[in-house]
Formats: sequence, structure tokens, C-alpha cells
Amino acid sequence: MGNQRQALVTGASGFIGSHLAEKLRQEGWAVRCLIRESSSRDRLPREGVELAIGDLDNRASLNNPLNGVNTVFHLAGRVRARSREEFFRANREGTRNLLEAARDAGAVERFIFVSSLSAAGPSPDGQPLREEETARPVSFYGESKLAAEQETRRFEKDFPVTILRPAAVYGPGDRETLQVVKMAGRGWKFQPGGPGFTFSALHVSDVVEGIIRAAGEPADRSSVYFLADGNAYAWEETFDLLKAILGRRAFSRNIPWAAGKTWLRLAARIFPRSPAAFYLDKIREMSHKYWVCDISRARAGLGFAPRYNLKTGLRETIEWYRKAGWL
Repeated sequence: MGNQRQALVTGASGFIGSHLAEKLRQEGWAVRCLIRESSSRDRLPREGVELAIGDLDNRASLNNPLNGVNTVFHLAGRVRARSREEFFRANREGTRNLLEAARDAGAVERFIFVSSLSAAGPSPDGQPLREEETARPVSFYGESKLAAEQETRRFEKDFPVTILRPAAVYGPGDRETLQVVKMAGRGWKFQPGGPGFTFSALHVSDVVEGIIRAAGEPADRSSVYFLADGNAYAWEETFDLLKAILGRRAFSRNIPWAAGKTWLRLAARIFPRSPAAFYLDKIREMSHKYWVCDISRARAGLGFAPRYNLKTGLRETIEWYRKAGWL
């Protein structure tokens, strides 16, 4: 890797991780992507990155991938699971294995853990959350990400750590947002959490910018930051934006939250291996109306300045879907 900045990216085969690996490559980093043998290579950059086989469940398999690495970008984790234990095994214990291996490698100068707003939990009153507030996760996923944050903080004496909590991330290549867009395109409108559901969001290129900025923090600083575009969006507003971008006059069918929640629970009970079973944990989160956070600390500490709002970001994302043949 020479004198280049030497990065290990976990989760590089995923949505955010693939964007991060490509941006790091463009900025001149030597990039090593940790992947499992079974990982899809479809999202990975076609050139300019090194692939290293390893598994967060296997502590010994992480030694070689960390050789010579001075910055770890840890994005890998499980976002869907059928049990609390499954979430914790992947997100807390996998993170601990990586931290121990990074400590023992001896060259790591900063460990950046990309957590989630879910680790902090929803705002109880609609006011944007700040980092110093007590975390109150409401899902197994959120609990496991908070536990992974706590593991990360335990290694501050070995190397500085930065914990990032992005809000809802969307953008080109995101299949989760694609499902909402397709639903809107067919005239369906879904209201999670009932009327008044409000959330913070962030375009993938902006979250990548925030992650890379975290790598430049002073060597004596360990920090926690929320990342979002600085606005709060009502779900109604989101569907109005989709209606305008997709050229729809109106939505013909509205799916009430109570009906959608009941259907998911019933489907998961009847078909325990169906996709619905994986979304039961999300129901716990969507039953809370306010998922909003304050990014003042990231603006001040990282110089974080998001370029996209939801209108410009969704327009670009939908254009990408069309060009890629996803719509």
C-alpha cells in the first residue's frame, strides 16, 4: 500500500459501503474491502480496491485483512434478523471481534464505526435529538447497535474512535427506497406510524462525505455524531415529492398504518421464513412518530455540510433508477 492512507472497509458490498469504497479510491486511499466468501461482488468498485476474505464471526480471519491498515471504516452489520440474539451476535460480537483484531494489529490510528439513529432511539417529543441525550433504542436492531457503540468506546485507550449515527440514508443503488418509489408509482400510499410521522434523512453521497471527514479528526479526539441533512420531513411531504417527481396526479389507495402492521404480523406468524418476518423489528421503530436528530455537532466538529435535501436527493435517485432500468 506504500505511503497512501490505508483503509479497511467492512460492509463494502452493501449500499453505503460500496459508495464509501469508491469515494475513498477516488480520493487516493489504498482501499481494502473485507468480504465473506459468499458476499456479492456486484456493488464493489470494478478496479482500484483490494479484496480480503474474512468474517466478523471469526476473530482469526480478521488478522490478515488488518495488516498495515491505519484507518478502519466499520459499516458491516445485520439490519434484519428474526431474533434479538441474531442481531447481537452480528452487531455487538462482530464489532468486538474487529476491535480486538484492530488493537492487536498495532497500526490502526482511527476506528470509525457507522452506527445508526436507531441506536439513539426516537425523539420523545419531536425535538431533534442531540448526542448527549440518553439513548433509548426501541428495537432489537437499535439495542444491538448501541451495544456495538459501547464496545467501540471500550477501545478508546487503544486508538481514537469515531461513532457516526446516520439518519435514514437513501440514494442511487438503494433498494429500500426503490420499494417506496415503486409503491408510489403504482398509486399506493403508505403511512408508517400513523399521521404525523416525521424523520431525518440523508443522501448517500453526504453520509460518505461525513464518514471520510471523520477520518481526519484530531488524533486525541474520540467522538459521537449524528448525520442527517439538517431538515425534518413529514411522511406526507415525502409522498407529495414522489407524486411530483413521478408525475402522478393523485394516490388512489392509502394503506393505513394499523392495517399494514397487522398484515406484517400475520404474514410473519404464518410464514416465519418470509420477508415479513424480518420486518417485525421495524414495526417497533415505525410505531414511534419522531425520528429526528440535530447535526450541529457534526457541522462544528467535522465541518459537515450536506449538499442534498430530500427534494433534490429523491429527484436524482429516481433518475438513477430509471437509467439503471430499476423503474
